[in-house]
Parts: sequence; structure tokens; C-alpha cells
Amino acid sequence: FSHDGKYILTSSRDQTARLWNATDGTLIKTLRHEDWVFSCAFSFDDKLIVTACDDKTVRIWDTQSGQLKHTLAGHGDYVLDSRFSSDGNRVVS
Repeated sequence: FSHDGKYILTSSRDQTARLWNATDGTLIKTLRHEDWVFSCAFSFDDKLIVTACDDKTVRIWDTQSGQLKHTLAGHGDYVLDSRFSSDGNRVVS
């Protein structure tokens, strides 16, 4: 759930993370990847989404637009999890 309770994030083997309306369950955005998405999380202000993927990347997305903002490559293997720091300035994976 987003911190404001408005959204739900899901990750999947179908190479997507999805943003849902928490009130009525409608799909808002689909965030497409190259491989299985293991995890997803909101930043503490809910403005960004971070995803961890089997393709050895972490990606940062804009929540409202669904635009990919950054791809963090360089992991030696798949990335199981990622989270924003409490100040929103860093990502750990």
C-alpha cells in the first residue's frame, strides 16, 4: 500500500509491476520490465516507485506518470528486493 492508502503495488513473473486504485481495485498503470519483477515499493512521499528485477536492475518510476526515471544496473545477479531510504535520497537493494 502507498503511505496515503490510495494505491496498491504488485510485482509479477509476467515482467510487470502494477499500480492499482486501493478503493475500487482498478488498474492505473503497468510498469513493464525485461524479466520477472521480484519486488516493488513506494517512496515515503509516494511520488516514486522502486522495482527489483530478475534482469539485474533496480528501476525508479514516477508514480503519477508511470515514466521510468532511472535504471540502476551493475548487480552481479538478480535483485530480490529494493527500498527507498526514509529521506527518499537513496535506494538500497
